[in-house]
Amino acid sequence: MSEETIGETPPPVRGAVGFPDSPEHGRLRRSVAVAFTARGVERVRERSRRMLAELVDEMLQDGPPADLTEAVLSPFSIAVTCELMGVPPADRQGVHTWTRLILSASPGAEVSEKAKKEMSAYFSELIGLREGSTGEDITSLLSAAVGRGDSTPEEAVGLAVLLQIGGEAVTDISSRMFHVLLTRPGLAERLRAEPEIRPRTIDELLRRLSHRDPDSAPDPGFGPHHRPGGTLAGLESELLVDALLDGVPGLRLAVPAEEVASEEGVLPLPVTW
Repeated sequence: MSEETIGETPPPVRGAVGFPDSPEHGRLRRSVAVAFTARGVERVRERSRRMLAELVDEMLQDGPPADLTEAVLSPFSIAVTCELMGVPPADRQGVHTWTRLILSASPGAEVSEKAKKEMSAYFSELIGLREGSTGEDITSLLSAAVGRGDSTPEEAVGLAVLLQIGGEAVTDISSRMFHVLLTRPGLAERLRAEPEIRPRTIDELLRRLSHRDPDSAPDPGFGPHHRPGGTLAGLESELLVDALLDGVPGLRLAVPAEEVASEEGVLPLPVTW
């Protein structure tokens, strides 16, 4: 993953939420808004915490050094996004592969378009299978919206694809957050010693790291286009900081700070402990 060039906006998906202000935009977003409320995201907190603990344990068992992004940050973001979307565990790696191909500039437009069509076909089938479901995952909510006539099947699929891609973009933010913490060991030590300041610090880091080039992630705006993944990023960041600062107290960069890349996109983070 680290060799991919992440950062170009994926091609628009037919039926997906676009950027123009319109009644359709608000209507589609309202159909899944409950999943991105604080209560909706809290629904996946404990499951997310358990998945994260497993990833951290695996990294510790494998021993240092490790790429923190590859070992923990990326698979955690994938798992949480798929949990919120309602993607079954057996399908998650395939969905992730499509996402990377859509977001990466390196494979070319033809490969990206093929991945987008395959992901769209997958979500079309999944939304169809959820017909009549009262679940709170996003594909169930979208299926219910189609059943009520609040969304066409094409619109529901487009929104599912966009939200899946946007959710995985949280990996970008989490890798940058830990780049900040690992290249500023004094800050990391203070957060270890004073856990009460973590929420405020995380909020500030997310605010700064999220205000980037609008081409760096799909649906990046604010106001009516505010990215729903902001709540998700907050949950993931909180769990990651607690798990890694408390669970791996000696966590530090395995190379000099100046050797760690800081360009746009998902960052590799070589660490030891």
